[in-house]
Amino acid sequence: MTGKFGVLYCENLAREMAAVVATGEFLEILTEPFRMDCGGRRAGWDRFVIGHSRFQESCEKVCVLGCGCLKWIEPPGPAVVIPDLMREVLLPVPLYDACVREGAFMVIPGMLSRWSEYLAGLGFEGEAAGEFCRESIRKIVLLDTGIDPEASRNLAALGDDLGIPIERIPVGIEPLQRYLALQYLQWRLEQEKKTYRDSIAAANQRSADYAMTIDILGRITELQSEETVAEEMLDLVTVLFAPARIGFASIDGGEAGRIISRPPGYYDAPGRAAEFFAPETRNAILSDRDGLSMEVRHKNQCVGVLVLEGLAVPHRAAEYLSISRSVTEVCGLAIANARTYQKLQEAVMERDREIGERMRAEKALREANRKLNTLSSITRHDILNQLAALLGYLEITQMDLESGRLPADPTLVRYVANELQAARTIQRQVEFTRFYQDIGVKEAEWHDAETLIRQAAEELPLSEVRVDIGVTGLWVYADPLIGKVFYNLMENSVRHGGDISRISFLGSRAEGGLVITYTDDGRGIPAADKERIFRKGFGKNTGLGLFLTREILAITGITINETGVEGEGVRFEIFIPEGEYRLVGSDT
Repeated sequence: MTGKFGVLYCENLAREMAAVVATGEFLEILTEPFRMDCGGRRAGWDRFVIGHSRFQESCEKVCVLGCGCLKWIEPPGPAVVIPDLMREVLLPVPLYDACVREGAFMVIPGMLSRWSEYLAGLGFEGEAAGEFCRESIRKIVLLDTGIDPEASRNLAALGDDLGIPIERIPVGIEPLQRYLALQYLQWRLEQEKKTYRDSIAAANQRSADYAMTIDILGRITELQSEETVAEEMLDLVTVLFAPARIGFASIDGGEAGRIISRPPGYYDAPGRAAEFFAPETRNAILSDRDGLSMEVRHKNQCVGVLVLEGLAVPHRAAEYLSISRSVTEVCGLAIANARTYQKLQEAVMERDREIGERMRAEKALREANRKLNTLSSITRHDILNQLAALLGYLEITQMDLESGRLPADPTLVRYVANELQAARTIQRQVEFTRFYQDIGVKEAEWHDAETLIRQAAEELPLSEVRVDIGVTGLWVYADPLIGKVFYNLMENSVRHGGDISRISFLGSRAEGGLVITYTDDGRGIPAADKERIFRKGFGKNTGLGLFLTREILAITGITINETGVEGEGVRFEIFIPEGEYRLVGSDT
């Protein structure tokens, strides 16, 4: 078997396989369906592959995907993989096993569309098929890959027809794609390993007549320093050809690098280096110098130039040039490997440095935030104490003015009232900062949106308000203060919406993500204020609620906008990008 990666799949998986292949991720893949009544219970591997002989001839690795019909076929070797599709690929094993323990029969969309044919393959038709299902199956669970738009309808129709409970688990096409990508990449890796082994074997074979050369070249290929590789290469060439003078000029990306000479420094002179390492003198016999020049190459790229002068047997220069090509091929590979290793080392060091700097910066930031929060808490406590005293004095003054114990000057009464209002506003704003001082301090995490909304609703006077929550199963990756977002939206409706009777949260798909839409039946927001409400200080209370709401959401790339119509209630749209939300056991 040579050449390709093959996938034999049950015809029930035709749509899923077409979608996976259409991604263009698999460049050397051969696919072919087999009938769903393949007879896996009755046949071995040899009988199964009858009709698929081109897979044996053309594929180095074959992955066989069935719908539970292949459990009794033993793969003939590591080149054939037969996974349990539903249990090992589409669902985590614990979840699959839990469903089976509950008496569930697991299906995929393709099986639903050909249910009668599937039962007929098992020997059941008509009423006998229905009785068989009702006796042996407690519920039918659809692992919905999202490929067949009719899958949900087919599932419901089958459940109604058989009188058996149904359940749909959206798994998407990604698990199948990831599994095949893993098998494909493993196959490609084995190919690369084989290619690499073959190239090394060929180089060693060409040098088989030179036992000492093989030993030295073997050591060279293991070296991780380009300078050491060059030194070992010069040692080898010196032993083979006994030149009076020898030099190697490194070339990387077309630019000449360091020159290593023997005797040391011989080729360092600019004029001499230009003469001996010039492109027109490479891969040639230098008759006037009793020597030769050759390029050291790797994969059609010149990595250096080797020059020999004063050969002990000058008339064999042409033979030496031919022999040297085998030596320089291996040395070129070693130099390329050494350069790759050096780049990897530099990348690792740079990565470690960046990680270290980031960790130090994060630690410093956390410490700074901790100190700022501590200072903020102390300062807030002191301000609130002073405000409490100020409010007390102002309230006493107001009572004395109202009771006549102080002269009731209208201007003074107005001043005192305004001062009280200002002091209470300051008190609310200072208290407000207590809840938001930790924005962005703690790492984002996954939150159950429905639970947070219900908890926020319990903290507000909503006994006369109908609360609709349509985000069941939605988890959002956000700052831990996201609960305050839902609280602020509902609290604003209560405070500013007038006589509201209904509020709702509804999740829906959108291009590039998911939208949580919050609405009420209150006054709504004027068109001129739709963006201003998110500005710091805008509003009738603290002026910070919606400003901080947007800031909390923005930490994980979530946006919020108001799109309602004045007079018809508010409408806030919270857009959550792909990757920042997940749906658990829900059709949201």
